[in-house]
Amino acid sequence: MTLKKAVTLEIVLLVTIATFFLPGGDDLYRFYLPFAEGCLDCGFAPYHASLLLWPLTLIPPRLLWPAWSLLMMLAIVWASHRFNSNGLVALLTFSAVVQSWLGEIDGLLVVGLALALTATNSYLRGVGLLLASVKPHVAGPALLIILWHEFKQSSRGIPWEIFAVPGLALLGTLWLWGWDWPWRWLLARNEPPLHVWRLASLFPYGLMAFGAIFLLHGKRKQVQAALLASALGMPFYGAYSYVVFLIFLIPWWSVPVSYTWLLGYPWLGNRALQLAWLLPLSLLIYLVWPALMGLGRQSK
Repeated sequence: MTLKKAVTLEIVLLVTIATFFLPGGDDLYRFYLPFAEGCLDCGFAPYHASLLLWPLTLIPPRLLWPAWSLLMMLAIVWASHRFNSNGLVALLTFSAVVQSWLGEIDGLLVVGLALALTATNSYLRGVGLLLASVKPHVAGPALLIILWHEFKQSSRGIPWEIFAVPGLALLGTLWLWGWDWPWRWLLARNEPPLHVWRLASLFPYGLMAFGAIFLLHGKRKQVQAALLASALGMPFYGAYSYVVFLIFLIPWWSVPVSYTWLLGYPWLGNRALQLAWLLPLSLLIYLVWPALMGLGRQSK
């Protein structure tokens, strides 16, 4: 076992053990567990996410937060391995720490995007699309790019196989909750409560960041740009969801930058989180800079 793997394993074990003794898991117990138990008004995810989260109901409440925290960290490590990025660095970032502390579910998106982009089996890629769809404001634009490339690469027009699992899931939810449940969900979730974690969004000005997609070539880079632009431009985006784009692009300096907002804490308190956008913006510049330099050379 390499030193990096040993340290990664140690962090996963230490955080898991800490969940038995420290307070936490607030989002997990307050929103996602009741949501999985059938209280669709208790959470903010689309209704079909309650089916994916249903296994939460099988875990004893006392063990739920430790088990979920462990699974989410393993999801980050596994997805980072699939993308040949540094899972150890990702675990050290502020967003990964908050994922474990709150009991958030972005690990589902992490696994989903990894499957959607790296699985060779079309049905597995469809499973990935379904998992990543539980937070449309985080992964929605990236999923549209993935689908666009699936259509381009398909020799038979519509790649039916990739729609098999999401399609069956959609039919099941329409049968359970009615054909208009997506519309009812959108209306009901139109104004989620203001929360400190959402202060980092630069909406609506951050929507300009989606222009970076057109500067890049290749599915993976365009998906990265879409995820980073979503962090900057989408409303209701929580800073804890940054871990979704960190599995792709995680230079070592992402760790200190992810904590930069703390410098403003003595003066701004929790509102210092409005500075957290520095991380996705710096990574977006890092991603598109080679393309911008190429354009500059071509114009000379």
